[in-house]
Amino acid sequence: MMNKPVKSILKYKPETKSPPSTVTTAPIQQSWFSRLQSKLYNHPVPHDDDNPLLLAKQDLKRVTFSVGHLTTEYCFFADDSPQDESMDRQETSAKTEEWTTSKLADHYDHACIQSEEGCLQPFRAMLKQAKKMEDLKSINVSNQFISVHQAGPLSSVLMLKFGLTCLNVSNCRLQDEMVRILLSSLLVSNTIEQLNLSQNDTIKTKGFKYIAIFIKQSKTIQLLDISHCTIEKRAMEFLSQGLQHATSLSRLKMDTCLLKQTAGNVLVEGVCLNHSLISLSLRNIPQQQQQQSPITSWIPQLLANAIQLDQLDLSHNRTLAMNIITPSLIVNHTLTRLSLSHCQINSEGLIHLSNGLERNSHIKALDLSNNPLGRDSDEGILALKNVLLAHESRLDDINLSATQLESSSVIALAEALPENTTLNRLDLSQNPRIDMAGVLALSISIKMNHTLTFLDINIPPLDEELANLQNDIVAVCTTNMLQKVEMQKELSSTVSTLSSMTLEEEEALHLPVTELKSVTS
Repeated sequence: MMNKPVKSILKYKPETKSPPSTVTTAPIQQSWFSRLQSKLYNHPVPHDDDNPLLLAKQDLKRVTFSVGHLTTEYCFFADDSPQDESMDRQETSAKTEEWTTSKLADHYDHACIQSEEGCLQPFRAMLKQAKKMEDLKSINVSNQFISVHQAGPLSSVLMLKFGLTCLNVSNCRLQDEMVRILLSSLLVSNTIEQLNLSQNDTIKTKGFKYIAIFIKQSKTIQLLDISHCTIEKRAMEFLSQGLQHATSLSRLKMDTCLLKQTAGNVLVEGVCLNHSLISLSLRNIPQQQQQQSPITSWIPQLLANAIQLDQLDLSHNRTLAMNIITPSLIVNHTLTRLSLSHCQINSEGLIHLSNGLERNSHIKALDLSNNPLGRDSDEGILALKNVLLAHESRLDDINLSATQLESSSVIALAEALPENTTLNRLDLSQNPRIDMAGVLALSISIKMNHTLTFLDINIPPLDEELANLQNDIVAVCTTNMLQKVEMQKELSSTVSTLSSMTLEEEEALHLPVTELKSVTS
């Protein structure tokens, strides 16, 4: 009968010819590397794929090691296990090392050779051709097929702290596993601010789970682009949870995303519970296929409840009904920029929209370009005129380019200019039906306006009379601009003077005139 082995680095004594038969079955006798893998991939929290709340950072972690340093492994007892200090030191060393373009290129070549995996030639050329590290702050490998084998060496560079802030992997046919490899590396370096994953329709539910974990854990990501992707309801549940916990993400682009089932409603929940997102782009959300989330059914909910959103782009959504979103627009108190370009808004739709804008004191920029606003009648423009005259309105930038306006519509807008005190930019370009009457009305009314600094209108070539009127408009806009700059200088000077005043001087400002005279004397 064998005695109980003493504490040793070996599982059995060197003189023993063969290891005990129990050595491979005892759960305590696992290698430290195996236990490390167990910690990374077998998290104590059960991974129920039906529960979108489980966005554990461990799902993104991956273990890497050098092929050139493989050695024979001896299993440790529990008390002999190392504490991962060497791994921590290696990671810290990789982060703090001063990198140069040549070092990065050599590091990538070495990673490709060591792992015997494919080299991504465009990326390698970028590293070789970079003359200074600033050239590598933004890396664009879009439209290049990236295989799983090529993702490994690529990630070995991305995990280094060399100042990378922008990464574009659009249209690279990324699979879910490749997304995990790349995002785990970006979390290690923790410098990325802009990430473009658009046009990767190969990303499925697990891939979006990894993206959700990334935006939840990252402290630097500001812009995420996942446009042109198909997002199932379950994938959106993961994204929604990631959005709720994201702390640095401020801009999200989801243009031309196919949102299936009730994915749109799930997105709204995540956006509304987020506290960092200020800009959301939902351009051209497809509506042709079945089992989709109609945009008109959830956009009103978004407008009514996204209390932090500052900019919303809904351009190219041709089924967007203005009469449905207007009530939500009235109760929104944070949105300042709204884009509704190419939304097939006609005169009737503009009437509904104007009714909401007339009672909204927050929206400043409105893009209505490329809509048939003036095709049927002038009623919509007349309603917009009332918005410009309303005291609650704060509109300072209106884009009416290519909206089929005629001179009668422009004359209505011109009538509002003398009384309006907020409008700064007005774009009336690409409206060829505006003739002499409309341009003349603008040239007269703008002389009684002191805020408009930009008014764009196209005139036919070789028309000297219209050219002179356009020059008059430009002259007034230039004068208003110079006055605005002068006022800003005076305000800045006043603020600077007040900030440099002593306490006694500040108190003197609040004294009566008689006391103020005695103080100054």
